[in-house]
Amino acid sequence: MDFWLSYIDEDPHQTIEVARMAEAAGFRGMALADHVAVPLQFDAQHPSGGPAPFDHRSDFPDPLVTAATVLASTKTLEVMTYVYVLPLREPFSVANQVATLDLLCPGRFRFGVGAGWLTEEIALLGHPVRGRGRRMDEMLEIIRRFWTEEEVEFHGEFFDFPPTGVAPKPAGPIPIWVGGKSAAALDRAVAQDGWLGMNYELPEVHALLADLARRLADRGKRDPAGAERFEIFVIPNAEPSEDLYQDLASRGVTATMGMAWGYHDRAFDGLEAKKKAIDLFASRFLSA
Repeated sequence: MDFWLSYIDEDPHQTIEVARMAEAAGFRGMALADHVAVPLQFDAQHPSGGPAPFDHRSDFPDPLVTAATVLASTKTLEVMTYVYVLPLREPFSVANQVATLDLLCPGRFRFGVGAGWLTEEIALLGHPVRGRGRRMDEMLEIIRRFWTEEEVEFHGEFFDFPPTGVAPKPAGPIPIWVGGKSAAALDRAVAQDGWLGMNYELPEVHALLADLARRLADRGKRDPAGAERFEIFVIPNAEPSEDLYQDLASRGVTATMGMAWGYHDRAFDGLEAKKKAIDLFASRFLSA
């Protein structure tokens, strides 16, 4: 099973050095969060069910700009957006930006996307909140087509445009991994290349994995253990251990977050503290 290092609401000035530490330690990649503008007050509920663990003062550097910087500063480390909120955008610039990123750093970017939960942010940026899942589905189809077709014409519920081209094209296929645990999100994930889960208690993790396996089997598109790898990423709310990770792998999980330190734990603000935490985690779980 692969391990990704979370880098969410941390000092942006340390990003490159932390990425290099993660690469040297054996992490598969770095996971970058996405918010554009956070209202001081909002009623939307965080997917964890509790209060949002951040506010308008929290750092959320643009994940695509950050991904480009990290990929250019490392040799093998991958980067994923965890997750890029598609309904905050339109498909034309997204297709161009992500294709450019892959063209310059081929094969090392994983496009993790979601419908978003902070509805006030989506409305703030001028996009419709209602129907954002269907709008996201249209965006995914349009983006995929722009990456592979010279001309794209589209007539849908949310987007309607004549033959149009977006260039450059990416260097190769870009994996799209979909976040969320609703039935719609799971269906959206199995139609793409992978599923991104969040922090869930183990019984819920097990139930979601079983549900996902059924949907994959029903679709007849991908076997999680087959040659065409379908990424299954989830973060269990459990103490890290070899037994835990072996059990998850046996249930089809291909990757998880290597939590070298707890979210927002300011004991790890400094680079030296981060390096010690990364090296300690690596010595336990990445040395095999």
